[in-house]
Amino acid sequence: MLQAVGESHLPQQPGSDGSIRVALIDCVRFSRDCLIRAFATCHPDLIAIPFSTVKECAQAVLDDLDVILYYSHEDNPSDTATTQNVKVLRQVFSNAPVVVLSDAHSAMQPRNIRNALNSGVQGFIPTLTMEVPAVLAAIRFVKDGGTFAPLSLLLGGRGDLAVARTEMSPANRLTPRQMVVLSHLKQGKANKIIAYELGMTESTVKVHIRNIMRKLGATNRTQAVYNSQQLNNLPYLGIINE
Repeated sequence: MLQAVGESHLPQQPGSDGSIRVALIDCVRFSRDCLIRAFATCHPDLIAIPFSTVKECAQAVLDDLDVILYYSHEDNPSDTATTQNVKVLRQVFSNAPVVVLSDAHSAMQPRNIRNALNSGVQGFIPTLTMEVPAVLAAIRFVKDGGTFAPLSLLLGGRGDLAVARTEMSPANRLTPRQMVVLSHLKQGKANKIIAYELGMTESTVKVHIRNIMRKLGATNRTQAVYNSQQLNNLPYLGIINE
């Protein structure tokens, strides 16, 4: 079960069991609690450490975070307040990538997405369009060293389908469920375990794995995992709905 812990209740050996430690910064109590409950349902290994402000998070003793999740409720995700908060987080937690969530309509604009990425974040997630499984897949991707942004929105501002076809690799066409299954494959889990943890049948897991291998140009699970590591060399990862 996902753990929401305060500074005084941090695990003594975080991450030793394959869990992901995420600092969740959200000034809105309702959305913060909703995210924690959603993560608990979809990703039992994610340890969420909630904070209401950037200052509160910066003052906490957190040396081994995997990802910092900052929820911006500003009208413009690239405004001065958000940019300054990202700068503070990058200075205090130099080894932890920062992912920005934004519920602003302007977060759907390619220019604002690029501005957010240029501010130093490793992930940008417009919550108006992305579902929880896709958010979790993005968090895992960033944790593994990648940079995430919704490629469909970034390319949408260019109006060039040829460019989209050129920049969109096969791996970018993985659906949210396939990304989650792939993350379990990277941990070396058997099909039965994956099925149990994701609430699927084993046959459904096998179908997802076959589709993952096909999209990654792999002939077996090991090669699929290896090929997926090349995602780390891509500037952005696009996830589309099923």
